[in-house]
Amino acid sequence: MIKAVFFDIDGTLMDHSIGQIPSDAKGALAELQRNGVKIFTSTGRHLLELQELGVTELAFDGHVLLNGQICLDKEEQLIDACAIPEEDMQGALRWFEEMELPVAFVEQKQIYINFINDRVRKTQADISSELPKLGRFGGNPVYLVNVFADEADVNRVLVDMPHCRMTRWNPYGVDIIAAGNSKARGMERVLRHYGIDREEIIAFGDGENDMEMLEYAGIGVAMGNADPEVKVIADYVTDGVGEGGIAHALAHFGLI
Repeated sequence: MIKAVFFDIDGTLMDHSIGQIPSDAKGALAELQRNGVKIFTSTGRHLLELQELGVTELAFDGHVLLNGQICLDKEEQLIDACAIPEEDMQGALRWFEEMELPVAFVEQKQIYINFINDRVRKTQADISSELPKLGRFGGNPVYLVNVFADEADVNRVLVDMPHCRMTRWNPYGVDIIAAGNSKARGMERVLRHYGIDREEIIAFGDGENDMEMLEYAGIGVAMGNADPEVKVIADYVTDGVGEGGIAHALAHFGLI
């Protein structure tokens, strides 16, 4: 029996061709909850971004944020969090400055970026998001670093970040998070909090950073617009985000 469903945001719930969650997906999630199934986000996004996009208006039962770095309950209270080790941050800062890379620093309550270039503007426009505010690292715990650069450049940075790894979510940037963390690990913490088994959940996703969570879930669903490698590991491939993919898959599994 399925007790919970986890949803990636970009390219899964959020259709960026229209800049919002399609109405059929909103209706499907509301019906899920009426049927007693809990709904959660599982995203590389921060809660501030979900609020900006209007995602939190759907009254989720909890959130796995920043690729598993921060987990929140229904009241948006902290279940668990894992910051990037301070020594790794110090090592990375030298590389960011030397290589002149645009980098967004994601703390628990705020997001800021060292500088903005055309690559940053393109990326943020593609995901229907505003530009981060400008700022400098001030020593507070950082839970995710979003580097607007190619993987080759980020691999150089990771040499001095031995306790971290990168995960891709967009062609123009990668996220750096603590090693051992992922959306799947965040989901594990949320499930423990709510007393739900992994075999009792479905997860929806479309990108590289969704693969672990699709494999972790009892049923992993890839969107029709998902990357080819995501479709290969999924248990089921539904239609695209703008083609009713969420509603069709939930109906296929008899949940709505």
